[in-house]
Amino acid sequence: MTFSASCHCGNINVTFDASIDSLTSCNCSICHRLGALWGYTHPNNVSVSFHRSAPISYCHGDQCIEFHHCALCGCTTHYTPTHMGNTQRMAMNFKMIKPELLKQIRVRHFDGANTWQFIDE
Repeated sequence: MTFSASCHCGNINVTFDASIDSLTSCNCSICHRLGALWGYTHPNNVSVSFHRSAPISYCHGDQCIEFHHCALCGCTTHYTPTHMGNTQRMAMNFKMIKPELLKQIRVRHFDGANTWQFIDE
């Protein structure tokens, strides 16, 4: 299935072309603040484009992923692995898709703040 997402101002567009069984809501220090719902796939299944301004990235902690957000409206649209991360996986923030599409996908809760385990299993 193909999912299309964009930041609030429409500058950044992300296309996610992969089946998805669930999304992840993480409570680590950054995901908690972002309020993101992450959908994961191989980087080859994701296309990112921008119109007026390139995404800005932010990397913290273990330096394994870079969070990308719009320089104009500030929305975090996706993250990519760094050379130290899992180069076979990236994520799109599904909070950037049409809300009615979210109702069809199960959300799993991940304890990234403490145990590094899914809470709802």
